[in-house]
Amino acid sequence: MKQYHDLLKGIIIDGDVQFQERTAEYVIGISGFQSVYDLREGFPLMTTKKVLARLPFEELFWKLRGERNVKSLFDKNIHIWDRNAFDHYLKRNGLTGKFPKHSPEWNEEFKNYCKKIGEDPKFAEIEGDLGPVYGYQWRHWKKPKRVLDPAMVSELEIEEIDQLEKVLKAIKENPSSRYHLLSAWNPGDIGDMALPPCPMIHQFSVWGDNIDLHMYQRSCDTYLGVPFNIAQDSLLLQMVAKETEKVPRKFINTYSNVHIYLGVHPRTDFWKLPANVEEFKKKFADIKERSDYLKLKEWYLKTAPPESHGNEKKDHMPFILEQLSKEPRALPKLTLEEKVSFLDAIQMEALKYAHLDGYDPHIWDSKAEMAA
Repeated sequence: MKQYHDLLKGIIIDGDVQFQERTAEYVIGISGFQSVYDLREGFPLMTTKKVLARLPFEELFWKLRGERNVKSLFDKNIHIWDRNAFDHYLKRNGLTGKFPKHSPEWNEEFKNYCKKIGEDPKFAEIEGDLGPVYGYQWRHWKKPKRVLDPAMVSELEIEEIDQLEKVLKAIKENPSSRYHLLSAWNPGDIGDMALPPCPMIHQFSVWGDNIDLHMYQRSCDTYLGVPFNIAQDSLLLQMVAKETEKVPRKFINTYSNVHIYLGVHPRTDFWKLPANVEEFKKKFADIKERSDYLKLKEWYLKTAPPESHGNEKKDHMPFILEQLSKEPRALPKLTLEEKVSFLDAIQMEALKYAHLDGYDPHIWDSKAEMAA
């Protein structure tokens, strides 16, 4: 996973530190980066930290089914969307000002919200709704039916477009087309989404017997999100290739705003001082061996203020340095159940359809592993 490590290094060396309004956290980030993963060399699942493949795979299937409620993921002990659902719940009910982000009150109310999602089906049906996010756009894009009489505009009927089925059909019937796109960015629906899509555009390109996938990502949480995105879209490419009888070749990931989260006050007091940022970058640039990343991590944790109670592990920098200290290992192989169609597969448990072989990641100590 040299490409991923190059991305991490580029952010730290060239990145700017700033406060992000939506998450109320500090980040260090850059604009613009591209990575290419050749699936013929193995399945690009992180080996410098352990990634539980079930989590990104199940989230992908959730998207591909066109779902928009957090409940089905919650019931599978997958909590990727919990905080977004909670923020959406606060906003929808006019409670955002009552529970400031990252405050003890916010953390306590979040626990109460999750308890209700798990125990109260009626509450979950309404308050677990994320709006028309990701896969809902892939399977249920809303489009007004065409009318010739302008006087009838107010009576427009709405039809749905299943982008996924259209793309699968088009790849089979007209493989050389450059129209094989899935778009999750619907400007008319952005305001109703708990989180506008980060991976926005997926384009499949067929070259002879080979098929590639190019994904454009507007916002990239490098430590937690990007490893999931790489795994999900590599699986998606392999599934589409199987369904259309092509050979999965390259997954190309183009990142726009790509960043590392640095946590919240008081930890971020360290990053507010330009002298500290400059010293950290100098120490990073002077690294000669992988073990030096751990020395920098130790210095950073001793120098920076501690994280506040309830906001532990929101600073990803220690885990980034831990990951850079590890030598990437051989990639695993992914195989799919041969006789199961694409649309049937997404109704299954992901790991009963997609099988990993030879996955041997570095296992961190327990404290570091928790953040992964």
